[in-house]
Amino acid sequence: MSEDDEGIRRRVQSRGERAAADIAQALIDSPAFGQAISAAATAREKAGEAQRAAMGALNVSSQDEAERLERRLRVLSERLEESEDRLDRALAQVRDLTSEIEALKKPGGGPTASKAAGRRSTSSEESP
Repeated sequence: MSEDDEGIRRRVQSRGERAAADIAQALIDSPAFGQAISAAATAREKAGEAQRAAMGALNVSSQDEAERLERRLRVLSERLEESEDRLDRALAQVRDLTSEIEALKKPGGGPTASKAAGRRSTSSEESP
């Protein structure tokens, strides 16, 4: 780009920025613009209230209620998974204990009984 082209671009950009600033200032200073913004905000609030009332009349949940329900379901799902994990661990312990009991009932105690006895003697040796 030549210097002349660059200078023209800067002048046009500067004029555009000034024009935009003048328009913005004129809008801010305009009482009609302020009233229009206020009316739009009020209309938005009323539309939201009307939407919530209509959805309530149709027994349809609002987005906030749906999000709250989604969060509660997620927490419940996590708690259920934790409970399932604990139950799986407890069932595994019950199976192990059942196997050890069955092995102890057999004549000679079986290989599981000697392992269990070894664990008991090791744990009793460690205890003060």
